[in-house]
Amino acid sequence: MVSRRVFITGANGFAGRHLIAHLLETFGGEIEIFAAVRPEEAGNPGILPSAAGWSGRPESNITIVPFELSEAGMVSSAIERAQPDWIVHLAARASGADTDREAIMAVNVEGARNVLEAAGSLSPFPRTLVVSTGYVYGNTEPGRPAREEDPIGPLWRLGPYTDSKIEMESVARNYRAFAVVARPFSHTGPGQPPIFAIPAFARQLARMEAEIVAPILRVGNLSAKRDLLDVRDVVRAYVRLLQEGKTGEVYNVGLGAPIKIGDVLDRLRALCSVSTEIEIDPARLRPADITCSSGDPLRLWTETNWTPRIPLDTTLADTLNYWRAITADERACPA
Repeated sequence: MVSRRVFITGANGFAGRHLIAHLLETFGGEIEIFAAVRPEEAGNPGILPSAAGWSGRPESNITIVPFELSEAGMVSSAIERAQPDWIVHLAARASGADTDREAIMAVNVEGARNVLEAAGSLSPFPRTLVVSTGYVYGNTEPGRPAREEDPIGPLWRLGPYTDSKIEMESVARNYRAFAVVARPFSHTGPGQPPIFAIPAFARQLARMEAEIVAPILRVGNLSAKRDLLDVRDVVRAYVRLLQEGKTGEVYNVGLGAPIKIGDVLDRLRALCSVSTEIEIDPARLRPADITCSSGDPLRLWTETNWTPRIPLDTTLADTLNYWRAITADERACPA
């Protein structure tokens, strides 16, 4: 018997697939998932969370919902039909390398407003998790991770993606009766697209092992420091916040222990079966890179009993193995 109905925006994204896998593993047949995706993705079987390690048969638990975040009427109708108990708002233009400010604001700010307005029209209100980013704090001190009460911003200094999340949080405060804001710091794992640093490294290494490309790693800024979590731990935190988080509050999802990206790369290279060289690629340098980004997770830990479970080396090995499998498939079935 279904005891919980969950509406997920951005369900076909990196975190969305892992969230679906975690919900199915945790709740089984007691949960019904409404997976909201863009209309052109609605017929894509990739919505099933196999890329996140799910090997079960989730089809009967999932309803795929065609969904255009910028169209308020479509958003309202979809959420009204679903009548969810929980909403997880993940959908966003999420790359810090994205520079189309107007489009980013339209999706990340106005899209969130559409979701929250639709949720606020239901009775009772569905508990709604709005996913922001730890980048809203800007640069943090390596020895003093950001706390939720610290100031965020300012606008126009941290790039359009982070600016959009600052504005999105401002919108969410108007719905504090049922909204909880998560500020996840950097996270990675199998299934993350290679527009992000760690999967970009892993993909290159896998292709080098397969002798598709020369063993020269093209990289961006390796001196930046980041809290780095496994996405599977992050989605566990999201569910704990839906269960235990206080509405109207903000929660860091992080470690409070930043690591240099260059050190992460060295650990990945150690897992690779070939020797590699490094070459800086100016195209991979972000226009508003943050030197250090780290968040104090004490509020999340104490209020929900969440703690991370997956060591970084396991995350990196799983990510590299994911790209090895993708590379093998590409070689077996070339386009």
